[in-house]
Amino acid sequence: RLKENEAAIGGIADRQLDEFIEDGACEFVSAFASPFAMLVIADLLGVPDEDLPEFREQLVAIKGFGQGQGQQMAHTPLEFLYEKFSAYISDRRQSPRADIMTKMAQATFPDESTPEVLDVVRVAANLFSAGQETTVRLLAATLYFLAERPELQDALRADPAAIPNFVDEVLRIESPIKGDFRVARVATTVGGVDIEPGTTVMLLNGAINRDPRKFEDAAVLDPQRANAREHMAFGHGTHFCPGAPLARTEGRIALERILQRTRNIRISDEQHGPARER
Repeated sequence: RLKENEAAIGGIADRQLDEFIEDGACEFVSAFASPFAMLVIADLLGVPDEDLPEFREQLVAIKGFGQGQGQQMAHTPLEFLYEKFSAYISDRRQSPRADIMTKMAQATFPDESTPEVLDVVRVAANLFSAGQETTVRLLAATLYFLAERPELQDALRADPAAIPNFVDEVLRIESPIKGDFRVARVATTVGGVDIEPGTTVMLLNGAINRDPRKFEDAAVLDPQRANAREHMAFGHGTHFCPGAPLARTEGRIALERILQRTRNIRISDEQHGPARER
């Protein structure tokens, strides 16, 4: 489904750029990254086009669904999502469409029984919200590095095929999730430390991705790093993020469109102070 939606993702990126590109300046997270991430996953799941303005109004301006400054809802984001997705899933069971929500609505348990609508809604709402904030952080980090290094902008404009590796290098050096918790199920030893069953441990993705034993000059952003894709920003093994292909695709397409339509990306000294003080 993701491969089928690449053209749509490019269209979403262009429409977001259309909103501010002529102004010559924007607050990137609220003007582009947050609405872009929300609209991409909405399109992928099959949220009707006529409902997208309401989703953007209700979710993009809320802390936790982007950092824009907007009016807060009277209810929580999950309440809004549960209400909307309950209607969608019920509708898909009556009138199937060619979208992911229909596949979810028609899915059954291993014993072939049909889940309650709310069970499906919980999955749909989590899919919708889970990757948005992390994607926003990825996009913001990529723009920061580009704005601080004009020569990098020029290099990627001249060679768009290098953008995917740049995205992975940003994921490595500025991991959207810096750490996560796990509970040891059995006794084990990690790095010479004995861990008893039931022990809560914190895994630091951000530290792993800057391990000098794995990455040469690990604290340096190297867009041409040969092993950039071997980072742990998406986890590993059974805990590998299922949204990784989507995040990489969003990063690649967003940067392709941004670089195609700009010539000089820079951080506002008026808003953030001179480079030496940032």
